[in-house]
Amino acid sequence: MTQGKAQPTYAMLADDLRRRITTGEYPPGGMIPSEAALMAEFGVARGTVRQALAELEREGLVVSQMGRGRRVHGQAAPDVQPSTRYEDVANQLRAAIKAGEFAPDVRLPGEPVLAARFGTARITVRKALELLQQEGLIVVIPSKGRFVATKPPPSDTNSEG
Repeated sequence: MTQGKAQPTYAMLADDLRRRITTGEYPPGGMIPSEAALMAEFGVARGTVRQALAELEREGLVVSQMGRGRRVHGQAAPDVQPSTRYEDVANQLRAAIKAGEFAPDVRLPGEPVLAARFGTARITVRKALELLQQEGLIVVIPSKGRFVATKPPPSDTNSEG
């Protein structure tokens, strides 16, 4: 008997990613690694990665989000960690603000300083700061910079002791 046809590389990659999704390694709502990360991990070309991801999108396992990447289809569990770098940076900044490292009405360090602190790109810091601004945790004063808001926004939980 002759051996069956070898499976194309993109199909093998799709199988591996599918397995990671079904085992929860990539949980619902979580991000799939970037194309560049998958290229490096599997030693394949960008086109191969894109074919595999397109197959998973056709199956409804993965959803593409413009400017963010690809997420596993489904709602993230409440205890799932941030799945993008900027969400992680936003969480770290939020924690620093709540811990008093950055006091109310005090100007935050600039994007280059924060980018160096978190070891990330300025655009990532900018997106994190925009997220915190949308939450009301920081305010932007034109020509002056970003400042910690005087009054923190109400918390999600209403727990009084």
